[in-house]
Amino acid sequence: MNAPAKFLELEEMAVDVLESGMRPSRGAIACVLDRNITFDTEALESFSSRNWLPVVCDALVVAAAVEFCDRTLKRSTMNWGRRFNVRIPVHDVARWASPTVAGSLVDALDFLTGDDWHFRFVARRKPALPPLQKRIEFPYDADAVIAYSEGMDSRAVAGLEGKRLGSRLVRVRVGTTDSGIPKKERGKTPFAAVPYAVKLDGRGPETTARSRGFKFSVVAAVGAYLINAPTIIMPESGQGALAPAILPVGQGYPDYRNHPAFSDKMERFVKALLERPLRYQYPRIWATKGETLREFIDNCDPDGRSWRSTRSCWQQSRHASVSGSRRQCGVCAACMLRRLSVHAAGEREPKETYVWETLDASTFEDGAAPGFAHVTGALREYALAGVLHLEHLALLRSSEQYALVKRGLGELAQPLGMVPQAVIEAFDRLLDQHGKEWAAFTRDLGPKSFVRKWIDTAS
Repeated sequence: MNAPAKFLELEEMAVDVLESGMRPSRGAIACVLDRNITFDTEALESFSSRNWLPVVCDALVVAAAVEFCDRTLKRSTMNWGRRFNVRIPVHDVARWASPTVAGSLVDALDFLTGDDWHFRFVARRKPALPPLQKRIEFPYDADAVIAYSEGMDSRAVAGLEGKRLGSRLVRVRVGTTDSGIPKKERGKTPFAAVPYAVKLDGRGPETTARSRGFKFSVVAAVGAYLINAPTIIMPESGQGALAPAILPVGQGYPDYRNHPAFSDKMERFVKALLERPLRYQYPRIWATKGETLREFIDNCDPDGRSWRSTRSCWQQSRHASVSGSRRQCGVCAACMLRRLSVHAAGEREPKETYVWETLDASTFEDGAAPGFAHVTGALREYALAGVLHLEHLALLRSSEQYALVKRGLGELAQPLGMVPQAVIEAFDRLLDQHGKEWAAFTRDLGPKSFVRKWIDTAS
């Protein structure tokens, strides 16, 4: 799994990250601190560990700048890759410009996004103020942090690993709000939310969002660094971690956002930057999402209240609301995997969980809730892509593509600390289990389901 090739004809953009009152160089787009990149005071204070150093602030600014670039420049329909030339002010230019730091940063980003990144680091004119020290209980004997969101895998793995590690597991929230924390607890909870927001000034947005993997990996690494935790737990199950890279959509670049090959490159970057080794671990990578959910219910959530309150859908509100009430769409790839996993775990959800209340309708349109007025061709294409992705994964082991996939599995051995043969055996078991779950799920939808018709038409 090598970094993408550098093409000659790329969409190109220069971006200058600027302190207030400065002007961009000719031809560069300005990304202004405190305007395009803003830090949330309360969220930032939840990172106010005694280990706070200027390099932590710089790392968050770099992550925000990468997000600004990624979301601003739309990808060409003819060529996935883009070229970015980014100038960023930092407190320690020598550290950031060193070959080990700059080189590992570019290596990780090129691999993750499929783009061509170039950075120039300059000295900050005005040092950033450290966050206000609040009376937050930071556990300095933690064994691990977990990149935590309101998703199902995140909730389940946090519960399972929390049962094993207790207070030695610390949640680092990778959402932009602390809405999942009770109000009375927010003022004393560490790592309550991603402490910055990015505003585009009307440009873009590019929606492929590959840089989110970098953003969340950096925020989790900062959390681990601030409390001296040696391990970052990645909660993704096998279908979400591996399948998007193995089976990319159309002609798109493989999606490595939750993949161990990307985490391996992030480990090198984080070690070079923070001068401390950190490990990204995937305790559920060889389990399906359904298996993870079932184990969580059996061990941590017998009444089902916790997992049912999670959210998997990535659709915007107007595509996932019925009569003013926000739901999950129920047909995007993330929702389809969720519904498969709930079925595999032997559970059910109220039909009102989703805009597409039923998948056994004979047509796509008939599956939506009465009164839903935004049934679009784009939504149908998203749904079709999600169904075929899960179908192709179920058939992968018997396909011609499997031999090529199998040859690439050896590169997972080092990041996961396994021998190559063990990786192949674990991957085969994952494929077999996914195939069984998908067959049972689609069989129970019935032969007249639009999902079944899509599968049969594509065969």
